Amino acid sequence: MRGRAFFAATLALCACGEAAPNPETLEAPETDVTELIGPLDDLARRFGRLRRRMETRGYGTPTHALRTFVLEGEGEALPVDLPTGACATWVALGGGGLRDLDLRLFDGDGNEVAADAVRGEGGLVHVCPAATPEPGTAPYYVELRAVEGSGAVVVGAFASAAGEGEGFAELFEGLLAPPVPFVQVEAALGEVRDALRERGMTLEGEPAFQRLVEGRSWRVPLAMDEGRCYVVVARGGEGVTDVDLYLYGARGAEVARDLGQDAAPRVEHCVQRATSATVEVQLFEGQGAVGLLVASGPPPTDEAEPVVADEAIESDVSLEDALSELEARGFGEVTRVVEDMPILPGESRTHALTLGPGCVVVAGAGGPGELDLDLYLADASGTVDRDTRVHRRAWVAACPPVPTAYRVTVKAYGRGRYALARAAGEGFSELAELRIALALEDQDVLGERRPFVIGPERPARLTVPDPRCVRAVVGASAGVQDVDLLLRRGGELVASDTGPAPWARLAHCPGESVEAGAVAPLTLEIVSYRGEGPVVLRWLEGL
Repeated sequence: MRGRAFFAATLALCACGEAAPNPETLEAPETDVTELIGPLDDLARRFGRLRRRMETRGYGTPTHALRTFVLEGEGEALPVDLPTGACATWVALGGGGLRDLDLRLFDGDGNEVAADAVRGEGGLVHVCPAATPEPGTAPYYVELRAVEGSGAVVVGAFASAAGEGEGFAELFEGLLAPPVPFVQVEAALGEVRDALRERGMTLEGEPAFQRLVEGRSWRVPLAMDEGRCYVVVARGGEGVTDVDLYLYGARGAEVARDLGQDAAPRVEHCVQRATSATVEVQLFEGQGAVGLLVASGPPPTDEAEPVVADEAIESDVSLEDALSELEARGFGEVTRVVEDMPILPGESRTHALTLGPGCVVVAGAGGPGELDLDLYLADASGTVDRDTRVHRRAWVAACPPVPTAYRVTVKAYGRGRYALARAAGEGFSELAELRIALALEDQDVLGERRPFVIGPERPARLTVPDPRCVRAVVGASAGVQDVDLLLRRGGELVASDTGPAPWARLAHCPGESVEAGAVAPLTLEIVSYRGEGPVVLRWLEGL
């Protein structure tokens, strides 16, 4: 759209054949937006509503429209020729991560003649060039710029006679994202700040805040001084359910991450020499306010993290219990990875391991009893398994065909100590079956095997063979990070396992009095909460 082609563009919004818009039906769906400005997504629908309002207020149908993409701090200049003695109006709406859009109009000499007064991701400029003795046109430039955020923008041009139109008051009402207050996030970071100060750490500048939408990232540079440890904490506000945090070194390599399924990630990293780094906050699920805080302090000493004998013993005993369970389920060749390591609330510690070939389980256990331990297993491509159940024991697994480098990240909720070990799964050839073994209990006996392929929008459904008692377990392949089991009777949920794990088990026995055909049949659903790929269902036999 360079040169005076804006009004000659083929992207024209034509209202031919349409009835006059009714003020009572401003929210009615549009019939031509998809053909002219791309897919009928949320941005197109919102622009369609804006277009209806402009038509109803007497500004006619849009003569032209276009859809473009702008990056933060950048924009586009659209040269146009306007007829003298008439009026022209441009309205714009932004989507995606665009939070503040600026629209301005300049004449041919570069003088600003109209400025956008709409806050947020909307824009509007209106001009009525003075009439000339001879009908003609005058050169102008429409400039749109992304002040904050990046995203798609739809711009429409409307032509009207001088004096026409009812004005633009509340034109964008209900079409723009409301301002996101940072009060809740500030309070959450305030609690973190106080805890870090108690540890003797110093804040690196003031907390920063940003508004994000799902799938968008926010990067912040960080200078690290020699011989110091850094804590980076992010918190999400209302509407934000899952925030991930990454730390990249001076060469762009990832050095730490927190991919927990919550809105309170935290990473810690110590450096021996001065360097630069980059913090990346990614909003995995939800939208709203996100805050970021960085603190630093000297490396921890033994005095700062005293060893408590009872905690050390308890974590070791808990690990022995976990390893005994693995041995009973067919695992062997146990190797201790971490004997006894202190960990603080919210702290993350990462350990490098080489696993494979073949199936391997990494088991972790912590103490004292109220400690909640989470494990994350990642290879060069990212996280491949996680165990974020609320429990003092956790395990993650992989089945690489060749020796592969992994990182095991340990995160604790509560203060204590932890230990890690790995165990070979010689009797398992695929990850789904290994995960089934992790979900079993002592009395479980495996029965019929049923494979399926599922995704977030493609659950597997099957009618259960016995209406009296249903017992099943499902394990997922590497592509499915969280699988759930739902048991329904006639559409009503009667039992479920929706824990945050790549396996699930379910047992429902209403009683022997229920006979086949006496009630509505039971339907078992296998649902992927995250990821897609093969899963294996095994019926459980016995009591």
